[in-house]
Amino acid sequence: LGADYQNGFDAIFPKLAEKYGVPLYPFFLDGVAGEPALQLEDGLHPNAKGIDLMVERILPDVEKAIAVVKGNS
Repeated sequence: LGADYQNGFDAIFPKLAEKYGVPLYPFFLDGVAGEPALQLEDGLHPNAKGIDLMVERILPDVEKAIAVVKGNS
């Protein structure tokens, strides 16, 4: 989404995640945004292949978060 967006994001969200002790997944559409083969015709939303890639990439972080919660219960 460009350098301005990234600079604004990097200035806010990592600090909030640290402050509240929550995991941060920096860019959900990483590897999908800007890839026509992974997007619907609108050029904004992921298609099924794009969603599969998004899930594949975030799954390890989600599994770690679940393990932490289970370990604290």
